[in-house]
Amino acid sequence: MRKNRKGFTLIELVIVIAILGILALYAVPKYQGLIEEARSAEARAQIGSFRSALAIYYAKNHGMYPTYDIVNGGTIFAEEVVPEVEVTLLSGGTVKRSNILTSAGTKDGKIEAGEINDGGGWVYDDGSGLTPAYSKADVRINSKGTDTVPDPDKYWYQY
Repeated sequence: MRKNRKGFTLIELVIVIAILGILALYAVPKYQGLIEEARSAEARAQIGSFRSALAIYYAKNHGMYPTYDIVNGGTIFAEEVVPEVEVTLLSGGTVKRSNILTSAGTKDGKIEAGEINDGGGWVYDDGSGLTPAYSKADVRINSKGTDTVPDPDKYWYQY
């Protein structure tokens, strides 16, 4: 007499779980790498669009870059808000997404490493201390962390 079996035996279930575990060992690290690559690509794209908005403003306003207040108000951007950027900060290695705009201290149109405070968001130097004022500007990502994807020795603020 044959028994009518329904379901799986314990050994069959253990084998399936073992196979899924092995597949997960390979899939999870790949997934983590994709997250970092996406974050890196997005941040580099955001700084490119920020700089494009500055260049458009410069062209429309007879060779003058926008003031810090104009940029912080967001009116130079298509969405009328300062874009967010997500990066890994040096302090604690935490990931931070922010659109906070910090004003650079020198007002010379060029941001140096010492003006980066690792607070996330952006640092903008409007060149208001130059003659003529606002004739040069610079924007950087406000992070001392490194972008591990294209070049692990490149800091976020170096873009």
